[in-house]
Amino acid sequence: MRTLNLHQLATFQAVAKHRSYVRAAKELHFSQPAVSAQIHQLEESLGVKLFDQIGRSTHLTRAGEELCLYCEKIFSIIDETVEIMESLRSPHVGRLSVGADTTVGTYVIPDLLGKFHQLYPDVDISLDVANRGAIADALVSNRIDMAVIGTMPADVPVIVEPFKPNELVLIAAPMHRLAGCQQLPFKELTREHFLLREMGSGTRAALETIFQEAGETLLVSMQMGNNSAIKQGVMAGLGIALISRVALDMELETKRLAILDVEGFPVMRQWRLVHLKGKSLSPTARAFKSFLLQHADKQVHRKSQHK
Repeated sequence: MRTLNLHQLATFQAVAKHRSYVRAAKELHFSQPAVSAQIHQLEESLGVKLFDQIGRSTHLTRAGEELCLYCEKIFSIIDETVEIMESLRSPHVGRLSVGADTTVGTYVIPDLLGKFHQLYPDVDISLDVANRGAIADALVSNRIDMAVIGTMPADVPVIVEPFKPNELVLIAAPMHRLAGCQQLPFKELTREHFLLREMGSGTRAALETIFQEAGETLLVSMQMGNNSAIKQGVMAGLGIALISRVALDMELETKRLAILDVEGFPVMRQWRLVHLKGKSLSPTARAFKSFLLQHADKQVHRKSQHK
């Protein structure tokens, strides 16, 4: 059985179809002795006779009839396999796993994934939204194809593409003592208590770095796990916070939050599209990468016009 191969089965199928070694050889572009040799090897491998030669006619034996049925199944599965493999060379089918840090994953990426899904409705898409540290871990462990993130650990080999500027602004409740003031010195912030995101957050890391570089102590009111909680806490007067501008449209329109005008702010950071350097991206992932970068440029342009 170890010598059974598809070439022999294809030869058998041709002889069975034509009931003739001569016509099978013509179809396969083989010599008749070559066809006979293939059938003989197949019969030896299976330990059964597949054809009876009665006069000038070739007839299937009972074993040959059974093998005919299985050949149809085998080659049908092979055809299906080839079709699936060919389809996987297209970006229109397959799976896409994307990671994004909390802010960009909540306020930017879902809209773009929706547009991508309209173009590629048969793609199975998953989005993992978490803080910067968790997304970096998911990328390194190959649980996601690519990520939109602020920074990656320096020791991780990645391909990096700039995606979108991330403008970090200071916010306070509209009745806060600093709200509405112009060109406040940084020193004013040393008197304020801040609401911070959890450890691993890029926004928190940016704020801590700013205070460290200024040689000042960062006063912490409390730690909160997401932007929505931060905004609610600021509105409730629990402190001020540093947050991405993309998370504030509704609150600014309804005047429930105010952006503070302080020396050194806003802080400009950059979201980046990254994937592991050694990872072979599928056609679907490559299509999404191209789509995301194209739309990122348009989105930045619209935002700058709006301002």
